[in-house]
Amino acid sequence: MNSLDIVGQYGLSNALPILCGVALIKIEKKEKNDINRKQDFITLLDEVVERSKFKLLPELKNWVTLTCASLDDNIFFSIYNVANRHSALDIMDYFNKVINWRIFGTRLHSIKSNESLSKLAISIINLNKDETFLDPVATKEGAWLQILKKNPNQRITLQTFQPLEACLAYLNAKANHGKNVKIYNQNILIGPKYINENKELIHFDSSIAAPPLNLRIPSNLINNSYNLFKYGEIGSTSTVWGFVSSILGSLNKNGRATVFLANGSLFGAGNRKIVRNNVLRDDKIEAIISFPERFFADALIPINLIVFNNHKTDMKNKILFIDANQPGWIQKSKVNNSLTSKGIEKIVDLTKSPRDIPNISKVKSIDECQDTLMVNKYVIKNHVSLNGEEYDLNLTALAQRKTIPIKEIVNIQRGFNMMRNKEDKDSQLKVVKISDFTEDGKINYAALTGVKDSRTKDLNEYQIHENDIIFSVRGSLGKAFFIETEPENPTIISSNMVIIRPKNRDIEPKWLYLYLNSLFTKYFLKKTESGTTVSILTFRDLENLPIAVCSREKQEEMIDFYDKKNEQVVALQSKLQEEKDELESQLGEMLGSDKVFLRKK
Repeated sequence: MNSLDIVGQYGLSNALPILCGVALIKIEKKEKNDINRKQDFITLLDEVVERSKFKLLPELKNWVTLTCASLDDNIFFSIYNVANRHSALDIMDYFNKVINWRIFGTRLHSIKSNESLSKLAISIINLNKDETFLDPVATKEGAWLQILKKNPNQRITLQTFQPLEACLAYLNAKANHGKNVKIYNQNILIGPKYINENKELIHFDSSIAAPPLNLRIPSNLINNSYNLFKYGEIGSTSTVWGFVSSILGSLNKNGRATVFLANGSLFGAGNRKIVRNNVLRDDKIEAIISFPERFFADALIPINLIVFNNHKTDMKNKILFIDANQPGWIQKSKVNNSLTSKGIEKIVDLTKSPRDIPNISKVKSIDECQDTLMVNKYVIKNHVSLNGEEYDLNLTALAQRKTIPIKEIVNIQRGFNMMRNKEDKDSQLKVVKISDFTEDGKINYAALTGVKDSRTKDLNEYQIHENDIIFSVRGSLGKAFFIETEPENPTIISSNMVIIRPKNRDIEPKWLYLYLNSLFTKYFLKKTESGTTVSILTFRDLENLPIAVCSREKQEEMIDFYDKKNEQVVALQSKLQEEKDELESQLGEMLGSDKVFLRKK
């Protein structure tokens, strides 16, 4: 147990500002300071802030003094006396260990760093002691602090989002005797602060960054005066790629960078796709490494490490994809996961010597990666979990199957984006959602919502008919329903689904429905699904869903077999249900409940 842990009994939101105040005084004054009153501490703090060359410290002073004012003198001195017995380095190491962004409310955008991922990123960029390093979305700690601990002379430049974050980074840098650390404060999307005396942007040898997740900013924050966003327009859906663009624009011609991105940044359309593909075509991406969830304590979603290089050599026009979720590579815990030394060693080795390894890595040309950069799309595994069962795959047999993309044999109609203001309970036109289908695949018409019927061609396009296949592409991914008979009312599908209709008579609709419910389709969806909290099948991936080449005679044979066998199964299920009902009735008679609970006739 750390001797500083005792301050936790007074509440971290009370203790941490006082600890930071004590650390600042120790750093700036460098001599023993005895105080007898709380006001003496505040006066001392004012003095060191006034004297310091770091002009953002008033933000830290305000945080500390406001906390002091709210504390009883006894509690203040209990915290102060514990802190004063420790060095600034001890205090900041403790602070880094226990801090949580919730203590600051919404003042900080940072996420708690993962030491093992930072170690991996540092090993990949292979920073020379004489090289320069940049983190333009810096937090109080992270990879930059690990670099500094190893080499206090390293030339490091940080730019933070918030003044308080900059102050905490300053304390960490000074406590670790950093001699060449420059710290600026401003959102990089507003503009960089690392400018030389000629008003020119300074470029760096390397960078490691973790852009804030799900940060939304107004478009007027974007400032392209230093050509940091040359890969495309930055909007609310492409903010993360705005950070990536600014990092790439801040590197010199031989610069390397590693950037942590969530899954949602690696796929999707709009500005996000434009910027992503422009970076891809400019041949800046060298490797993408995927990790499962729980690597960042404050962000439980899966994360990816993207390796950028302004001077690719052996990997020109290629990208290495690595699935890091391998036995022995990850140490799992309830709080957050970490990489083992073996995992770091294996990943670094792969980035130095890119190669194809079944289940682990795959090298692809950039031309093959335009739609998505998700690792699961490219690293083929010989085992898979489907429907709660584990399967080993015969990849040779899978490759030998003769298939064609579904777009060659069907027309696909997207669903209708149903808005609340379009609801009309009295309308005869209904909209069906996935939840409106019963367990046996029938539509529960009583549950359908009415939609304003404008009788337009647009709404008619969404209408389902007999022999249509309804397929879910969002949320409950891959559910298929066969419309055996014409709907009772005019019915359209919601936007989470598509209508699939064969183009000609060579394809039996019901056979296609059975195929879409097969393990082949479920395996394809497992490989291609995207999304963070909601699973999504992109329209392009759906169009390329492989369908087995099968004669019409064979299709009819399968349908006939299915119908006969399914009829037997339904009959058996009905008989079993009757026997279950009879058992409950007999047990009721034995218990006497039939004399109390009288069934209505």
